[in-house]
Amino acid sequence: MNQKDDSAFIRRFSGIIIGLMAFTGVIIILALSLRGEPTTDANPSQVRFAEERVAPVAGVRSGSDGQAALAVAQAETQAAAVPAEAAAVDGSQVYNTVCMACHAAGVAGAPQIGSDLLAQRFADKGLDGLTNSVINGLNVMPPRGGRPDLSDEQIRATVEFMLQ
Repeated sequence: MNQKDDSAFIRRFSGIIIGLMAFTGVIIILALSLRGEPTTDANPSQVRFAEERVAPVAGVRSGSDGQAALAVAQAETQAAAVPAEAAAVDGSQVYNTVCMACHAAGVAGAPQIGSDLLAQRFADKGLDGLTNSVINGLNVMPPRGGRPDLSDEQIRATVEFMLQ
């Protein structure tokens, strides 16, 4: 190749690059002119989610407003701490959600409802003895059947349900 061919190639190549850059500029200007302004009220749920994301996590309140907010928060905390006492004592529900996994199949010697083993344990220990076995745990059964949130009344109701 000679120098004349090289300069012709460079001119053509430069022309193509400049033409592509001009074409890109035209496309960018056309896209910007066709783009409309975004409207924030187009989708109310997006506006609400955006406001939730930028909302402050906590606030500082003082004076009577702060005391009122503190009283409300303390009342909510106390109300949330009492649900176990307010819950109705339902032995069948506790059995179905906690105890049935092992006692229905007799896992690790767990007495099944209506079995001779359960009747014999009732005859040996009585209702109070069986209830204490559940509260303290027996063999592989953990204390309170693995649910420390169960009250003594709920456990007793569950034992009575199993004895029916």
